[in-house]
Amino acid sequence: MENTKGKYWTKIAIMAVIPAILVGIIYVCTLRPTFDLLDDSQEFKITRQVDSSDGGNSELKLEKTAEGVNMRFTLRSSFAYPYVGLEIHKDDYSTFPLDNYIVEAEIESDEDMRFSVRLQEEFDFGSKGIAYPTAVYSFLLKKGNNKFDIPVNDIKDIPEWWYASYPQWTTDVQNMKYENIKIFWLTADNSIEKDVEHVVKVKTLRLVPIAGNGFLSDAIYMMLAFWAILAVVALYLRRNNEKREESNVEQSQPQQVVYIPYEKLDTEKDTVDLKREILTFIGKNYPNPELKLADIAKALSMTEDKTSEEIRVATGKTFKAYLNTIRIEESKRLLKETTMQISEIAFSVGYNNVQHFNRVFKESVGVAPGAFRDGASGEDLKE
Repeated sequence: MENTKGKYWTKIAIMAVIPAILVGIIYVCTLRPTFDLLDDSQEFKITRQVDSSDGGNSELKLEKTAEGVNMRFTLRSSFAYPYVGLEIHKDDYSTFPLDNYIVEAEIESDEDMRFSVRLQEEFDFGSKGIAYPTAVYSFLLKKGNNKFDIPVNDIKDIPEWWYASYPQWTTDVQNMKYENIKIFWLTADNSIEKDVEHVVKVKTLRLVPIAGNGFLSDAIYMMLAFWAILAVVALYLRRNNEKREESNVEQSQPQQVVYIPYEKLDTEKDTVDLKREILTFIGKNYPNPELKLADIAKALSMTEDKTSEEIRVATGKTFKAYLNTIRIEESKRLLKETTMQISEIAFSVGYNNVQHFNRVFKESVGVAPGAFRDGASGEDLKE
């Protein structure tokens, strides 16, 4: 009898281990390399990026140290939009895929300043030619040591100046694919004080894959669910076997089918203050550039569909349209009532990219932010 029980539990253990082994094998097969952009041994080359090709005369000196790479630079005010930075590419300028990677960086700055990460991707349109669009993601460096984890898929805004420079690709290139990345830039732009030397120490700059594109976490949840079901089935079978042994029931007796009912939990709120709670949450969190409909639904224990419908009924707009309305209205107030720079206003109301803010503002108001601050309006342009 004991031997029979031992074999029974051995089978259960094997059934529990097999999916874990399969998940481990699949996970190992999905692993992709990590790129250390400061490591010459990985066939990456670090060069200077300066604005001389655009008529500027900014200065940049790169100093390789045991801790990384120091950027010692001066942006010159003689050029309207000065910039400098690190340009990183393969030795032979070959392309590499970066979809579902994260930019992991540790940077020390001598003062607060704006930096940006830029990616250039190669698009081959066959007989029409090859396009090289550039996507930009801006972020704030605080004085002292900074650590960042920036998803590559967030580096997606192709600036207006690129479309203006290459109008033949306006309808062909709308979104980055991250399949054939050619150049990576870490850039200081014109929001920094001019004609003053600055020092930025880039200690770590790596491209790290998102493990299995979320596969590992999903697989763990699936295994936990499988093991829970397996445990319930094992306990039921054990109890059923013991009852059969005690009552000497014939082995051929049909096994009783057990139905395990479940109760649907209604976690959605249904109160008269629901719309007010949703709009209050958006009103408090609109400066967060990562704010999503899912965040509101999770905070208020609702489904995304229910949240979206409540916003539409309350405002007559979609979530994104209502969020943009709040951001643009607050930016209009800041433009009129403060002396903040346009880039500072863009970041303070939830836009990660100044060029994207300028585009959305002009589409909404009818004029660019600078013109609006000077007193112009969309009606002026119509006249």
